[in-house]
Amino acid sequence: MTDLNGGRAVSLVGAACRLPGAANEAAFRDLLDGAACAVSPRPVGRWRVAGLLHPSTTEPGLSYTFAGGYLDDPFAFDPSPFGISPREAVQMDPQQRILLEVVWEALENARIPPSSLSGEEIGVYVGASSLDHGNLHAADPASIDSHFMTGNTLSVVSNRVSYVFDWTGPSFTVDTACSSSLVALAQAVRDIRVGRVDTAVVAGVNVLLSPASFVGFSRASMLSPTGLCRPFSAAADGFVRGEGAVAFVLTRADLARPGTVRAEILAADVNSDGRTSGIALPGLDGQLSLLERVYHGLDLTPDDIAFVEAHGTGTRVGDPIEATAIGRVLGRGRSAPLPIGSVKSNIGHLEPASGVAGMFKALIALETRRLPATLHIDELNPLVDFEDLNLAPASRTVALDAKAPSLVAGVSSFGFGGTNAHVVMRGAPRAEPVPVAAKAERLVLSAASREVLRPLAAAHADLLDAGVAPARLAAAVASDRDLLKHRVVV
Repeated sequence: MTDLNGGRAVSLVGAACRLPGAANEAAFRDLLDGAACAVSPRPVGRWRVAGLLHPSTTEPGLSYTFAGGYLDDPFAFDPSPFGISPREAVQMDPQQRILLEVVWEALENARIPPSSLSGEEIGVYVGASSLDHGNLHAADPASIDSHFMTGNTLSVVSNRVSYVFDWTGPSFTVDTACSSSLVALAQAVRDIRVGRVDTAVVAGVNVLLSPASFVGFSRASMLSPTGLCRPFSAAADGFVRGEGAVAFVLTRADLARPGTVRAEILAADVNSDGRTSGIALPGLDGQLSLLERVYHGLDLTPDDIAFVEAHGTGTRVGDPIEATAIGRVLGRGRSAPLPIGSVKSNIGHLEPASGVAGMFKALIALETRRLPATLHIDELNPLVDFEDLNLAPASRTVALDAKAPSLVAGVSSFGFGGTNAHVVMRGAPRAEPVPVAAKAERLVLSAASREVLRPLAAAHADLLDAGVAPARLAAAVASDRDLLKHRVVV
């Protein structure tokens, strides 16, 4: 089986997330469906704000905002399922902890028991850039112990996943700033196509634990002083920082289990802007070149693209350049305006994890045939001629083609150092449910600790309330999940 660019076709078979206002995929779907904004003030206890907040961009050492898309508790972690001691867990960057949980959930979403892959040549490709946790400990050397170094380096964000799950394929962390996770995905797709690995885990993670980067971005006037990310809006005044994690499981299409394929990755590529008017300023030529190269190799027309999930940070410079590139390559060749949007209006800018966050939104849109609204667009940005570019920012939910066998979408992500990435994905064709191989008479839930059993049972109750057949759910849990120490039978 080959993809449209040649080489082995790549399927996305599993996905999971931990995002602002959305502890899991079901909550993320609800957030998007409800056009909700999860941006909030800094959570109490994150860091001391007194003396650090000031409305001016010129005051040294101060930030004019700490608004962001925050997780409820990035420190919550049960180390027991992963064979990690409580002492070591304390020294571990929350990015490592969160990623272990989200990767486990993505495997379960792919109906792959994590233990079944032990010793396999699985690749791990992670986008991450924050060193907040290690820097905080560095300010208090007495708090550092023997686990500090492995707990607080970017390399081990990915390596920890390979170690815990006992995977022997490529394992590395990519830091190209905001494009990190899509650059990581492009490398994973490349490795699957050429036969380097058959299965890969791709992820992005970001946690905000220090005011330092807020201060830096404020001094550069990059953050929104009004605390909202407004992509393609006349009121766009900067981005809002965000935290969270997303993990995908990719595999060779011919190895995917029936009923597990959620999307096909048609293309994924990367380039650099080279020299622009400033290292942190985007380049139109670079974005045009990337989009032209990606779509030139595909047997698609601009009308075949259902929508583009844009980088869309809500900045005065970035949005017009990105819209111009999309319009020139895709919009003007269409019979109807191309819908574009950005999940950053809902959850903020997850920086190294922003690409996979946007891709998760695109995946949900392809599955539901509904493109969620991009928030805070009361008036379109007058610096962009959307009519001439034949683009339509999705200020309201957009109904997509319900009759097509499958839909195609593009996802962009740009690093502020000039590294650009773009992915083209096709939703899986609608299919009849795969028959359950064997009827399970009981639903057996298991967890590494008693404390986890109650929320686990509640999550499965939600699935039953949503209409999942009890026999199907019981059979899926029995065949697709590891059996852990603490159990309950329903």
